[in-house]
Amino acid sequence: YFMPYSGSVSLLSDKLEKKLLSWAAIGLLVFVSAFLWSPSRDGLQGIYALAFFIPMLIVLLLRKPGFAEYGNWLTLSALTYSFFAALSSLWGNAADFPFFAAQWLILAVWLCGSSLVVKAGLVNPEKFLTAFITFGVVIILISILYYHRFLHGHTTTEIRLYGWNVFRNANELGAMCGAIALLSFVSALNNDNSAKKMWLFYLLMILSLSGLVLSWSRSAMLAFVCVGMISICIFRPKLSRLFPLAIIGIVSIAIAILTKDYHGFDLQRYLERGEWDSGRFVIWQEVVTRSRDHFLFGLGLARDTNITLSNTTVLNHAHNAWLDTFYRTGLLGLALLCVHIYFLVRSFSRSPYLFALYMWLLYGCVCSMFDGRIFFWEMGAKWFLYWIPAGLIAASQINAAMKKTT
Repeated sequence: YFMPYSGSVSLLSDKLEKKLLSWAAIGLLVFVSAFLWSPSRDGLQGIYALAFFIPMLIVLLLRKPGFAEYGNWLTLSALTYSFFAALSSLWGNAADFPFFAAQWLILAVWLCGSSLVVKAGLVNPEKFLTAFITFGVVIILISILYYHRFLHGHTTTEIRLYGWNVFRNANELGAMCGAIALLSFVSALNNDNSAKKMWLFYLLMILSLSGLVLSWSRSAMLAFVCVGMISICIFRPKLSRLFPLAIIGIVSIAIAILTKDYHGFDLQRYLERGEWDSGRFVIWQEVVTRSRDHFLFGLGLARDTNITLSNTTVLNHAHNAWLDTFYRTGLLGLALLCVHIYFLVRSFSRSPYLFALYMWLLYGCVCSMFDGRIFFWEMGAKWFLYWIPAGLIAASQINAAMKKTT
């Protein structure tokens, strides 16, 4: 996964900078993989600090700034949006501004640093993708085993699959499983892969989908289906690449019919749990109504994100990251986020690796329509759906652009 370092302009000695960048390059891979194996959000943040943040912050502070090397307009637009979001805490809860300023710095180091190490040629994330998918599937299988062997029927009566890592609740775990399944599916569509690899990626997809189905996260299921169909339409693979998908679909339907009452499994029971929309439309309607008084700049950020509805129900966010962004940072904050997305997609590529990252990002954007708070927040599970693919896309695009000019 690693490549030789090509040098840079820095106030640090060449030897020290090379060591720090090599540390950060390895740390980037460790950090991204830690979303899967870290036992908690605090653990993930600690891994990020030791593996990537500390060495990269030293380099960024003592290195001559390079606009193109740090992600160009893709990074600048992201940091402009996140800076405004952090600034909104001054009219949300001014006491929380230091917390959000720290989150801005954490995000800035990730975005600038990932572009720098990829541009420097110290890491090749394309080679890392297959290993990441495989490791993700292993974690999903461990999660299923852990839940049904040690938790289900012992310490919990919950019928949905919960995680033991950063993705704790069923919706977060389902979103993670769906992301790994989607990356597997997109890799299977790649015409450059052999037939053997194609079947392998389809197998990895099936195993990932088992975790998604057991979590019964309807938003993640919907996002996987929608983005999967979009992937087919945009990538336009050979028909032979879709043949296994047809077989998988037929077999899955047959299994669902034959086992619908097996061991208490009832498909209708899962699909009809509670209200079909889980009350989200009521939540969204009330949040939109409240936003009218803070239309342009929003209510402002605060660490306490609870929303008390008119029926006294207390929620910890708007259950729609896009709407939560509008609610807390107003139309201006939502517009700045859209500007960042514009810069991300304007250089859209169908090259297999970048295409996989774009579909990962799109999947995260769709999932965020049904769950989650504002996109700019403390590092956690939701970073996996937006800031991780966004940072890797920016790094890869800048790296490709600079190669063309050299």
